[in-house]
Amino acid sequence: MTSVADYGRRHGACWAANRTIALGLALHEKTVAAALREVEGELVLSEHHAPTGTLARRVRPVAEDELAVTVSAVARNCLSGHRFKVYCAISVRSDLGQAVSAAQLAEACGMTPEGARTTARDLVADGWVSRVGSRGGAFKYTVHPAQLSGVAVQLGLFPQPRQSARPDAVVGLEDVVGEWVCAGQLALFGDGSVEETPLDSAPETPLDRLPETPLAAAPLTGHSQQARVNRHLSVVGCCSRVAETLVTRDAGAREGGPLRPGPGVVGASVGPLRGEQPKIAAATVPVVLGGGCPGVARSPRSAGSVFGLPDALRVALTPVDDLWQRLNGTSTREFVAGRVWAELRRIAMWSGREAAPEVLAGRLSRRLDRQQGSALVTDPVGWLLSRGLPQEQVCARTSCDDGIRLDTGALCDTCEMRLADRRATRSAVVAQALAGMPGADYADRQGAIEERLREHAFVKAEQQMTARRRAEEQRFRDEADRPVREAAAAAAEEERVAVPCADCGAERSAGLCGICWCRREARAAITEAVNAALTTVDLRDRDAVNALTRQVRDGMRTAMLAARPARELGLDAHAVANSDMLAAKNRATDYRQEALALLAQSPEAEQEAKQASDAVRRAGHRYRSTEDLRDAVTAAAHEARWHTAHHLYGQRHRAVEQLRERTRALRQPQEGGTVSRYEAALATVTAFGGTA
Repeated sequence: MTSVADYGRRHGACWAANRTIALGLALHEKTVAAALREVEGELVLSEHHAPTGTLARRVRPVAEDELAVTVSAVARNCLSGHRFKVYCAISVRSDLGQAVSAAQLAEACGMTPEGARTTARDLVADGWVSRVGSRGGAFKYTVHPAQLSGVAVQLGLFPQPRQSARPDAVVGLEDVVGEWVCAGQLALFGDGSVEETPLDSAPETPLDRLPETPLAAAPLTGHSQQARVNRHLSVVGCCSRVAETLVTRDAGAREGGPLRPGPGVVGASVGPLRGEQPKIAAATVPVVLGGGCPGVARSPRSAGSVFGLPDALRVALTPVDDLWQRLNGTSTREFVAGRVWAELRRIAMWSGREAAPEVLAGRLSRRLDRQQGSALVTDPVGWLLSRGLPQEQVCARTSCDDGIRLDTGALCDTCEMRLADRRATRSAVVAQALAGMPGADYADRQGAIEERLREHAFVKAEQQMTARRRAEEQRFRDEADRPVREAAAAAAEEERVAVPCADCGAERSAGLCGICWCRREARAAITEAVNAALTTVDLRDRDAVNALTRQVRDGMRTAMLAARPARELGLDAHAVANSDMLAAKNRATDYRQEALALLAQSPEAEQEAKQASDAVRRAGHRYRSTEDLRDAVTAAAHEARWHTAHHLYGQRHRAVEQLRERTRALRQPQEGGTVSRYEAALATVTAFGGTA
């Protein structure tokens, strides 16, 4: 629909065939025909022009009771994301003739007010919209269907925003606008002698390539001398310092030809701003080293631009480029750059290394907007170190910065809750104040409300002072009681350490010395290894159980002896006990893995693996090839086999533990007599379903 609107903007109707529109949109002709059939009759009106019968299409005008606007295809293709949302919201407001603020744009586009304000500023700078007036933070916008390439010279016709300080020798734009008009303004707005305005001179195809980007957008090559060979180009016949662009020395070579003035540079002729521009040599473009009007001396501040800095510093310091240019001295810039790097490292802990420069740039933009521009900053170094770079944590959340979270970039919910709580408290206080004076006039009500709010603030401050005083008193009491608490803790620790070892009787062992603890851990590892091995045999076979138990214990003993350090080293008993413990634990892990491998080959595991494989084969039509199906069957069988092995291991391990507990209980003497070995064995075998 936007393509039809762009074609019809010049002749009133779109006479292009489906093939022409498809070529412009890089789509198939049938796809364009199907899309046009869907919108014809509702959004696009079609009619046959007699006598040739050519189909003419035009976009249906928006009715008075509809809230809609038509957006050009150029804007739809060039803008995306939040930029396109804000562009559409501004288009609706502009069509209604209403001013719009950043808060209204944020509510309509689902974004933060700061983001809406920044996006609208970018759209103005790129030439998609123009704005005038600022009543209560709301601007009145004028929307352009295509990007106005020479929008920088429009500042002569619209009220200028606050600009940064400039040297006395540089002539301001406000000093020359009243006397003459720039040639770029004639190309933008027309003075009667120009054939067409930029908006009327639409190309033959609405999706033709836009003019080349300004040479200021040429990427930095990283060469060490690139920042020093940048030169300023001025618009012919325009003294605006805003129209300066940066051109690298190798820009023409990288573009594949001689230098060409981009949309931001109006060359030797005044022509349409869209379509092909005449190629001119680099020598025909006047080079002004100082920027602004010819003959004016170059300001020393221009040498300190952020262009040529590392990428992270350049992105972070772009909002404060004016302040960076005002830093005189290499040592000062190095000191500030070091502080910026330190702040980037702190931000990277929350947002990551890649997003840290953008986060810091957003912080500097917010702080500069709060300062109402860089012109009011008298001390750039002090402002950057004290107000621009430090994090301002509004609430108790450590990731909060000016009410915005550093980790997610969203609004801080803690700050939102605190703000909502304050608003709710104020509403309650106001309602309570108005309830007692129903018949009072406006002045009396306002006075009562202010008095009640003042009393509430006084009570709140008094409560905070009381809480702070109590916390201070508690801290003093804790400091006074600290020696007593430390003495009690030392006495308890001395009492705990004085207990002798329960196994060897060593004094001051806290109940168990290090050697005995290692020996207990080694015995527990041996028991665990025996239990793991017993999960693979029939527990009712007493001979097999005894033989496997002896084999495991001998293997554990051999592993511990082999792992002991050599006697020539003269190691003490602590080292030997620790070596035995580590060797026993490692060997117990090996026995467990061997038991799992044997259980994975059991009939139960094979049956589960077969069922899992059959289930995957039944869904074989979902796989793209036989190899993929074979891999999926193998993986499913392997997973089912090992899941079954773990299940069987856990089940049999619990059975072994229960057998040990019953055997231990039967071996202990009971009240009134003892239990014979025959009775203990009979009870054990009976418990597992065997016969004596």
